[in-house]
Amino acid sequence: MAKKQKGSLLGIVFLCLVLVGLVLVVVGMFVGQVTHTYMKLTTETKEAIKLFDGDFWNKESSLGFGQITPSNTLGIIAFIVAAVGLLVLICTGVLQNLLKKDGSILNIVRIVGVALTIVGAVLILVSGITMANACYGDYKEQAEALKISFAPGIGVWLGFVGGLVGGVCGALPLLKPFK
Repeated sequence: MAKKQKGSLLGIVFLCLVLVGLVLVVVGMFVGQVTHTYMKLTTETKEAIKLFDGDFWNKESSLGFGQITPSNTLGIIAFIVAAVGLLVLICTGVLQNLLKKDGSILNIVRIVGVALTIVGAVLILVSGITMANACYGDYKEQAEALKISFAPGIGVWLGFVGGLVGGVCGALPLLKPFK
């Protein structure tokens, strides 16, 4: 009886960590995807460019940066894939832990959820790096001379970490020691 209680408690802990991963992915989708750092006389200024920031992505800025890129669309799709994978993991976790349903079909669905989540997390990171590099356009040398740089923002890192944490914590209940 104590072993079943331990497995159930671990399952609930993993389910809570998957929920935390989902929150991180959703928050990451709506905060800065690319950080834009530049020098202004004697101070360094840092701004965030959001995934849905139409003003930046739809036209070129005064320095010639900021063209819309396919990685912007890839970023949106990657966040959605990671969120769907996490939702699948939450549903299977609720069915297995709270409603005491078990079966091989739930394990297969859980594996699909883990795969979606981890693939989504990796795509979030790849799209963030690609977006940051695409912001330079054809002006990389000029940007470096003006001390302008683009890098993946906090939203990319939140989405990546949330997807990895959710994916790993969703996969652990499949292993024998955690059942």
